[in-house]
Amino acid sequence: MASRWLLLLLLGVAGGGGGVLQVHGQVDSLGFISIDCGLLGETGYMDNTTKLWYTPDAGYTDAGTNRNISPEYQAGKSWRNVRSFPDGARNCYTLRSLVFGLKYLIRAMFMHGNYDGLKKWPVFDVHIGVNY
Repeated sequence: MASRWLLLLLLGVAGGGGGVLQVHGQVDSLGFISIDCGLLGETGYMDNTTKLWYTPDAGYTDAGTNRNISPEYQAGKSWRNVRSFPDGARNCYTLRSLVFGLKYLIRAMFMHGNYDGLKKWPVFDVHIGVNY
C-alpha cells in the first residue's frame, strides 16, 4: 500500500500523471508559500511533520473544483483534497509579489487519489511562465 502510493507520487512528479497541484513559491517570512490545493475556507494550517504553513489555494486561482481524495490514498493533511480542472484549456495559478529579475524555485507535487472514482490516470500538461 505505501509502496503503491509512493509509486503514484513518483509517477505524478516524473510524468505529470497526478491531479492535485501543490505550488511552492517565495513570499512569506520563511521564504516560501505553500499552497494546499483544494483546501476549503480561508484559514491555513501548519503541517505537523514538515512544519510548513499551508494556505488554501482560493487566493491564487478562480478555476477548478474542490474534491476529496479517496480515504485509502490520504497520507497527511495536505493530501486530503484536490482541486481538479475538468473544464477549460488553461487553468492558471497566479503567484503575486514576485520581483522581476529574481529567480524562484517552484515545486509541484501531484496526487490523483481516485477523487473521481474512475481509477484512471489523468492526463494533463504543466506550463510555468509569465505568459498565460
